[in-house]
Amino acid sequence: MGTKSSYLQSLGTLQLLAVITVAIGHFWVKDNSFLNSLCVSFCFVYSGYFTAMHHPFGKDYGMKEHVGFMRDKLARLYPLHVLAIALCIITTIATGEASGVSLKVLFAHLTLLSPWIPIAGFYFGVNPVAWFICDLFFLYLMAPLVVRFIRKIPVVWQVVLIIALLVVEYILGYSIDIKEHLGDGIIGAYYYYEFPPCRLLDFGAGIILYNVTRTAWWNKLKNSLTPSIALAIEVLGIVAFLLLYHLGETRIHAHCYRAFCASAPAVMTLLGVFLLTSGRGGMISRILSIKPLAKLSTINSEIYLLQFCGYFALLPLCNALGITGNTALHLPLVLIVLCLFSWLIHYYYCVPMSKLLRSRR
Repeated sequence: MGTKSSYLQSLGTLQLLAVITVAIGHFWVKDNSFLNSLCVSFCFVYSGYFTAMHHPFGKDYGMKEHVGFMRDKLARLYPLHVLAIALCIITTIATGEASGVSLKVLFAHLTLLSPWIPIAGFYFGVNPVAWFICDLFFLYLMAPLVVRFIRKIPVVWQVVLIIALLVVEYILGYSIDIKEHLGDGIIGAYYYYEFPPCRLLDFGAGIILYNVTRTAWWNKLKNSLTPSIALAIEVLGIVAFLLLYHLGETRIHAHCYRAFCASAPAVMTLLGVFLLTSGRGGMISRILSIKPLAKLSTINSEIYLLQFCGYFALLPLCNALGITGNTALHLPLVLIVLCLFSWLIHYYYCVPMSKLLRSRR
């Protein structure tokens, strides 16, 4: 989930904020499902952008290269995925939140098949956020085809294509027949959220965003920015993001509040603004790129996958202190411990495991 490009570090920090927001949303008493959905969409778009940026998938890229590409992704994320599942099982059983684990659900998680099964007990089972990584591996598997397909289309038509697809999704989401016959359970909570092929829209939007940033007019605009103009654009971008978020949260019907068509305007605006101002002296971009935030953003994946482990592990302590229902005390404690735990897991488990698996190729 992190970025190797220091001049785009502000985007890594934005993803860190998105991941932390998702964790807060899962454990906060207030219903903020749309904000969670928006932040998850941000992570998928972000992944599409950086996949296209770091992997051109040129003519010399074949099956052998793709096997190596997938091995690298598995070496980085799969050990963490397995550990998070194991820790979720241990903590939920130890705290009495779960009496046992279904072997079918466990098998579906370990084989990365859980989000392909339209049953909540599968795609939300064991580790409720594991479906994200399962979707991500599918997107990585499809990445060469998607990148090559999109690259063949002129950039202007790429933008038209993604807008057209979002309109189609919007229409399907607001279809009265779909709402009446299928409702939240299928359309809202599965096909618009967990089903991997539907996330190709978010991933593809990130790839298109990358292609836009490679155009001559974008580079000309970027090079013309002064620090003061960059700051003004950042402020306007954040205001626009908040406005679009507010409109999406208050105007979208409940059955499709998770649809990317609702969050896309806010997500694309925020990403586009900081892609434009990164490296151009924008004050907010510089603040987002400071070293402590840069260090913390390297553990985005760990924070995301371990959030439920951290929550359930701390639940007995929070209950004993009587602060479980006190958001002001409970959430900061969970987040601080989660970040420290994620940092330890990253440097003493994920990095060594990744090196070990890659050395055996």
